[in-house]
Amino acid sequence: MEGTRNLESEARAIQAYETFIGTLNAGDNQAMFEVLHVPHIRISSNGVVIYETKEELEREYLGSFSSRAGETWHHTSMDWIQALHSSEDKVHLYLHWTRYDEDNNSLATHPALWIMTRVNGQWGAQCRSSFAP
Repeated sequence: MEGTRNLESEARAIQAYETFIGTLNAGDNQAMFEVLHVPHIRISSNGVVIYETKEELEREYLGSFSSRAGETWHHTSMDWIQALHSSEDKVHLYLHWTRYDEDNNSLATHPALWIMTRVNGQWGAQCRSSFAP
């Protein structure tokens, strides 16, 4: 696969990530979960969590996000994004995001690696890794 890129897949994967950030900020949980595939793996500075089913992801993800983001979290921005590797059905995204409070003060900023996959024609995150808590 060395040197092989799929620019259409990269564009779709980036679009799915942008949808995730937009729906997270809008509080549109149902649309947000449409761009998270299961099993879903989150690797953080606190360890590894695997959500086996969509129901488990929906039930547990938001509560853990709220505790990680903090009480003053208002929104998250995508600072930059770059596709590292891509094929027809998988893209590795290297990205950087920042969480902000309501007054646009930075709360946390982290680089991350997201592995995006196309499942049944739908692009979404299959695995995410960062050093965030």
